[in-house]
Amino acid sequence: MSLIGTRRVQVTWVFYPAIKNGLSYDGMLRQVDEVILSDHASEPITSLNNQQDTERVLYRQRRPPGIAGRPIVEKVVPLCDCTMSVEICRYAAEFDGLRFRLAGGERIGHSRVYENIPDPAEGYPGHKIIGEVRTEFADDLLALVREKKGHR
Repeated sequence: MSLIGTRRVQVTWVFYPAIKNGLSYDGMLRQVDEVILSDHASEPITSLNNQQDTERVLYRQRRPPGIAGRPIVEKVVPLCDCTMSVEICRYAAEFDGLRFRLAGGERIGHSRVYENIPDPAEGYPGHKIIGEVRTEFADDLLALVREKKGHR
């Protein structure tokens, strides 16, 4: 059982039907859903236990009726973990519950990771830069920053 209760994550996934003719899932429609992790919420979201829990929830709740197959999880993004109540979350109204976000970088092939600031001082932007990395590593860096810092 988890030591921290529950965590919300946003999952990008596709339901891959069990077809034996080698059909690729590249052209299939991706879905984005929120999943609440509870049993192993204190572990990193990339842990095997959380991956299995996420697939289990998607299979039970979102599987098309009468179709055999399994959900393939492509991306997991931690969402606001400061509270389950949207009214109390500082990032909910203006930033969709996200403390950190990606944006294009100054150099070609690079992305920047920003921290959103809900109450910026007068004359300052509503964000500050955390770092700039090559675009292929940007999602991994963003996941690590969100995992490490959360909302607290």
